[in-house]
Amino acid sequence: MGRKEKMILIILTIAVIAAALAMAIKDKVDKPGGNIKISDCYSLSEFKFNGDFNAFYKDSYDWYKSIENESGVYLVNTAYYNDDILTSWKENEIYDSVPDKAFWYYTVSPSYLKQMNINISNDIIHNAVSGTRLYLVPDTLSQNEIEQISSYLKEDALKNAEKSTVETAFTDNQKIRIISYTPNGSYFTFPSEKEEAVTDDAPIIYVCTCANMTYFEYESLIATGVDSYIKFDNKDIMKSYSNKDELKQYHLKFKKLSSIYKTAAKADLVDKDIDKLFDEK
Repeated sequence: MGRKEKMILIILTIAVIAAALAMAIKDKVDKPGGNIKISDCYSLSEFKFNGDFNAFYKDSYDWYKSIENESGVYLVNTAYYNDDILTSWKENEIYDSVPDKAFWYYTVSPSYLKQMNINISNDIIHNAVSGTRLYLVPDTLSQNEIEQISSYLKEDALKNAEKSTVETAFTDNQKIRIISYTPNGSYFTFPSEKEEAVTDDAPIIYVCTCANMTYFEYESLIATGVDSYIKFDNKDIMKSYSNKDELKQYHLKFKKLSSIYKTAAKADLVDKDIDKLFDEK
């Protein structure tokens, strides 16, 4: 085999490997552990409103509260706390307890937790529904890491409860429960910045309900684009729950998540290749 043929073979081999990796990641995007196909989900893409945002927050909260237990309705948002962020927390004394290692933090509804195939007893989920702030910490962490992350989670939750502008069962009782779980795969990260991983094997998970929110989640319900929180299984479900009279003044627009990521990639907000993970048909 000549030099030219060897080079062609090497290029073809690399292309095949790259395609295989892309398909593997795409499968995790479309099937994060359950039956939901993330690329078909709809999220809030924009709103038009110049009035009282406190009223907007409350209307959005009341609306989500009315549908949070409906089939095909999910809440999911993620954040990656990298080494630079953790260092900043330490240097600026933002928290007394700061984990040593970077971590992914997932905010998910009980409905989305099921899609991750993480099985938690109904009694524990009921705690979250009743207002207990519920966190799941992977049992792959060392005991020292578990203690570090648990101290941070408690401190963060209590700080937000104290300065919360909204009253929920959690801001009133301030109960927190942290339990371990066994990761069983790779979970789509919903990346919102460039160079962020597309999947993570062992995130820290906050099981979010309307009863255990603080002002942070309460106000974040109106987040748009790749930062959005509320997700719908498909267009029909989105239309059935978003066409409410009390929401019309906010001119909410929802788009397919695949479309949102394609737009973000074109705007150079996320990695260019991420749009290849979504297949719009």
